[in-house]
Amino acid sequence: MGTDANIPAFVINLDRDIARWQDISGALTRLEVPFERIPAIDAKKRMTLIRRVIRRDFQFAPANRAMKAGEIGCYLSHIAALKRIVRKNLPAAIIFEDDAAFDVRFPQFYRHDLPRFLMTSDIVKFEGIHYVHTSKSGVSLIKGEAAQLVVPLKPALGSAAYAVTRTGAIKLIKALSVADRPLDHKLVYYDRHGIDFAETQPFLVRQADYDSSIELRNLDAPPLQPAERLRREVASVGRGAKRIAYVARLLIKRRLLGAKSPSAA
Repeated sequence: MGTDANIPAFVINLDRDIARWQDISGALTRLEVPFERIPAIDAKKRMTLIRRVIRRDFQFAPANRAMKAGEIGCYLSHIAALKRIVRKNLPAAIIFEDDAAFDVRFPQFYRHDLPRFLMTSDIVKFEGIHYVHTSKSGVSLIKGEAAQLVVPLKPALGSAAYAVTRTGAIKLIKALSVADRPLDHKLVYYDRHGIDFAETQPFLVRQADYDSSIELRNLDAPPLQPAERLRREVASVGRGAKRIAYVARLLIKRRLLGAKSPSAA
């Protein structure tokens, strides 16, 4: 995959969200990004059918709650987009949610940086939501024209814009086979799904100011019991160790690949 590639995009959009579709389709047309609409699964209307076809509980275990209908629909819609990439045998593609809004530097990133970044990582995330527990920096892999590619130890959440290689799509479909947490959590947990993952700094896409299609999460959950708090702290240390080992492995692999490339001779 060389530079200046026209990487296609798939846009997840609910049938009722006509204004969103008009906005993002117009933006992508102006940006000269080839795109295709993926009809989003409206779990609020089709939950009975979903539970009949997928016989499992949609429980967000770490938060001790059931997944919301909107979260389930979003999750299944992303799987549909990933399967489209595999069926079309595309070397790489972008997945957008329909509330994506673009930075002025996005055209430069799309034309020049993204093709190079996808040669290093099977998932390149270029939109994200930071919280107090997420990293705003990371280990740098490549410096591009509009952004650099980094591996954060605590990735940002959000799933409005990311690119995957075909290999990444195949692996993600497998990783998403059990819906036990919202899609954005599964996407960034590279220590669990084991797919080469990185994100850009800065992010070149943000979520536009629309009302959320996903129900607000419960912010009034009861406080954690001491035993559960301790369990989570121990688990967090374990995840941190796995992520450090992952970053080290990725850097070693990148160095070995660079040593084998003709340009390094």
